[in-house]
Amino acid sequence: MTRRKVRVRELAGWDLDVDEYRPEVCDCGRLKRARALVVDRPRFEEGRAVCEADDATLQAKFAEQKSRPDLHVEMAGLNWSLGIVDLRLLLAFQRRLVLCLDQSGVSIPAADDWSALMDLCFGSPKPVVCEIVQSEASVLLRSGNPNLQFRISGNAGTPIMVHAGSPFFEVAQYRGRWFLRDGYHRAFTCLQAGIFHLPAVIVHARTLVELGAVHPWFFSEEVLFSSSPPRVTDFLNDALVLEYDRSPLIKTLRVTMEETYSLAGEDI
Repeated sequence: MTRRKVRVRELAGWDLDVDEYRPEVCDCGRLKRARALVVDRPRFEEGRAVCEADDATLQAKFAEQKSRPDLHVEMAGLNWSLGIVDLRLLLAFQRRLVLCLDQSGVSIPAADDWSALMDLCFGSPKPVVCEIVQSEASVLLRSGNPNLQFRISGNAGTPIMVHAGSPFFEVAQYRGRWFLRDGYHRAFTCLQAGIFHLPAVIVHARTLVELGAVHPWFFSEEVLFSSSPPRVTDFLNDALVLEYDRSPLIKTLRVTMEETYSLAGEDI
């Protein structure tokens, strides 16, 4: 596994979480100034992040994407639609953006090239790339992809499948506010390039779980619904960001194999 450094841009205008991988030495003065900027900015006003998409060609492309089986699998159980969103109006529940220093960035199309922007936001299924370590009683999968996960397939022959993460650019509306659900790196790169409108899957979330902001390393619901919540555009503001380099994290998935017996009719 690679040991090359990654660069982390962490939103610093709100209290930091406990992160064992953050360098112990940080600029306390920068944190204090960032918090002051957040306190002093105007009270957040809710607005609609979805834009009109009347172009017939664009609607045809949305219809094509909506027919994809993998999109329906990814959105199973959710209330969702497709549309154009304004990145500048989205809130961020993710605290950190991890950038690879030794890899070329995402190729960004022109702002009016909707065909290329659609390809950017509705990519092909992500390939599973990982190291496999086998023993008699277990299998380990190790990868630098933080989205690598096990999913239940429903197939008796292969009940567990390995998934590399959603290829779709996703936005969610929850409690009247609009959030970036998936696609932080693409949003960051597009904003840097002055591109503000992107096609997206729009999830109409009914719970925090459907929004996806449930991990302890995300911002709390209290922060997200405060008078000055973190915004996706804040990742571009150096005054609101704590930036540092560290080694990349390796995610490990483990499958342990064992056999047991029980009498028929007993609970497992």
